[in-house]
Amino acid sequence: MMAILDQTNMKFREGGNMCSICEKDKSDGLHLYIGFICTECEKAIVQTDTSDPVYQEYVEKMRKNNISGIYT
Repeated sequence: MMAILDQTNMKFREGGNMCSICEKDKSDGLHLYIGFICTECEKAIVQTDTSDPVYQEYVEKMRKNNISGIYT
């Protein structure tokens, strides 16, 4: 298990891979600088046209998870 930052409560919790988009624990997906994106959300993002309002929601969720911090 790894520690995951719960950004709502700003506390670390034990857990698997919580998707930055759907906020569900998943086992398959991409580990990115901004966090983890499950396979299902990755496919949805790739297949969504950039002019679709849903695409902007994906961008905002990824932006929300890209919080600056001090990394050592």
